Amino acid sequence: MSESDHDLRPMSTPTEAQVLAHMMDRTRQYTLQYFNVLKDQDLHHQFVCEGKTLNTAYWLMAHLATTQNGLLLRCTGGPFEKFSWAKHYTVGGAGLPAEERPPFAEILAMFHEVHARSMAHLPTLTPELLEGPNISGMTAFGTTTRDVITHAIRHEGSHIGHLGWLCKLYGLKTM
Repeated sequence: MSESDHDLRPMSTPTEAQVLAHMMDRTRQYTLQYFNVLKDQDLHHQFVCEGKTLNTAYWLMAHLATTQNGLLLRCTGGPFEKFSWAKHYTVGGAGLPAEERPPFAEILAMFHEVHARSMAHLPTLTPELLEGPNISGMTAFGTTTRDVITHAIRHEGSHIGHLGWLCKLYGLKTM
């Protein structure tokens, strides 16, 4: 049987939660492509464009770990874990001064750990849980847990664009 024949075999229909988890995982893979392009750069470098200071790659990674932890774990009843630096990398957070920042290895480990926990948890959500209330406090996302999950996916996608801008500012090729 050829590989293309394998793709044509009937498969079970994934649940909505499995599809949402798949979309989040694919979005994270794209994020990782950009972080891979940036890996040899100074991730703390702050670019200023038109007088506006942009978030650093370090800040973006800490922010994505923090928001995925809150949106995909806390708001869905998953294995949420508080970490000391999270509040500095949430909406409106300016990050920590250089002397107080956690080492990059800690940020990277939490970034991967939160995603792994999210990918294990999300596919287990039932339709009833997806219809449950949005407990995030952010009504602009919508009213349900499903709305929070779909926001998390689009939120990460918006930051992928920021990472792309950073790559261009560093003079790095992305395609």
